[in-house]
Amino acid sequence: MRIVVVEDEAPIREGMAKILSRINSDYELVGKAADGKEGYRLIKELKPDLVIMDICMPKMDGLTMLKKLREEQLKCKVLVLSAYSDFYYAQQAINLKIENYLLKPIKIPELKRALRQVEEVIAEERNEKQIFSMENILLACMHGQMQEDEKLDENIKEKYGISIEESADIFIIWLGSQYTQQKAEVRNLLESVGENTLKFNSCVLESDVWSMLIMVIFRTREEETQKEYFQKSVIPILSTKLDDTVVYLWQSVDRLLDMPEALQEIEELKEWNLIFPKGTLISQELIEQQDSFPLKYPIELEDQAKQTVLNQNREELIQCFQKLYIYCKEEVHTPTDIKQLIIRMIWAVFNVYKEKIITEINLDIQNILQDIIVAVSWKQVENVLIEIPKLFDFPNEEEDETVSEMVKKAKMLIRKYYDQGITLEEIADKLYVSEEYLSAQFKKETGSTFSETIRKYRIERVKDLLLNTHLKLNQIAELAGYTDPKYMSKVFKEEVGMLPNEFRKSVH
Repeated sequence: MRIVVVEDEAPIREGMAKILSRINSDYELVGKAADGKEGYRLIKELKPDLVIMDICMPKMDGLTMLKKLREEQLKCKVLVLSAYSDFYYAQQAINLKIENYLLKPIKIPELKRALRQVEEVIAEERNEKQIFSMENILLACMHGQMQEDEKLDENIKEKYGISIEESADIFIIWLGSQYTQQKAEVRNLLESVGENTLKFNSCVLESDVWSMLIMVIFRTREEETQKEYFQKSVIPILSTKLDDTVVYLWQSVDRLLDMPEALQEIEELKEWNLIFPKGTLISQELIEQQDSFPLKYPIELEDQAKQTVLNQNREELIQCFQKLYIYCKEEVHTPTDIKQLIIRMIWAVFNVYKEKIITEINLDIQNILQDIIVAVSWKQVENVLIEIPKLFDFPNEEEDETVSEMVKKAKMLIRKYYDQGITLEEIADKLYVSEEYLSAQFKKETGSTFSETIRKYRIERVKDLLLNTHLKLNQIAELAGYTDPKYMSKVFKEEVGMLPNEFRKSVH
């Protein structure tokens, strides 16, 4: 995959070559630019597969550069790396058809996942070999690879009795984090629906990149859409197996060739799942019929939340975010209004807090804001709001008098970055002390060495993932900060007395 990096921060721009080569030796960094103007020229000249770019840059900002490239029909894939978590920037970038929006500082696992997704999309788009099956024809339509071709259309009509110029309905199930585990079961159910009806023909497609199953419904036996049938008969069956983070969507197209545009529109409708009851089949028509109320910003609640931060009262802060959750759900509001209000409240509270602490808290804020931006269910919103008070490093009564401010900050950094390989040297640099001094004071005040503390957090993280997920050991190792699953298993056995898989079986 040929890659161009457009980034005004020299350490990121220069370091990206090493990062990319470590992730995949087949990645080729063909060009670098320090501003949008130079980036625009370089991309036009090199025509890379992927552009990794910042938003705020001199001479020409990233969004302007990308808009010009899109207007000129340059279809390279784009990953945005930005310190801006503002909802407006994310929306602008998404409208320009980027692949992903990652917040700085970049986490290597997130970058790896995003690059893999881009590779999948590119591989699909380059696969010009067309096996003449209905599924591959529809996949080609879905990815915009099928062009108007009279002779090809005649062949498709002859074989399948359908034209790529004909209208169709599209039923989508967005599975989100459940996609990998449940796509096979859901696909089988949808295919069974299609096989046992005479009302229409259908074909089920998978989109690993978008975590969706797409059922294309064509040659309908009746003039009416089948939307009502799916709402009343198909979704209730699915809803018994899937939770409320799953989104059901419906779209009609005048031509099968129009599927890419239709799917892009559907992708933007997902967040409306916040507004409708579980199991609602969401469509543009349904959204247009929905009455929503203006959402007034609760300034009194913001003032109360900020005061609890100043008072360092975690319990009251939890109550403030619970009130915010209830307030947003009291009436029907647009998803955009809800998310913008929550984001504004989060910023207001953290702005009071971050003046008192090391600036690394910004990373947690960015991750939280990203979770709010992509939320499609109230459960996701609630989970984020529950986590926010946990990020505030209020004094612990037991250690307040015995632990120095320096060691408190060191422990805070360990809690936040133990899974990213943070070292004693890095923490010492951030605290402006020597590595030897910090090591001695940390051991003296906590009774544990830096390495022992890191190990404790990692082992607790491994336990949590073993208990609450179905992830494989190599995935768990990566999330807990281990580069080698075998080494993780060795350490786990030393600490817990059994191997990770034995521990998982013992508690299930």
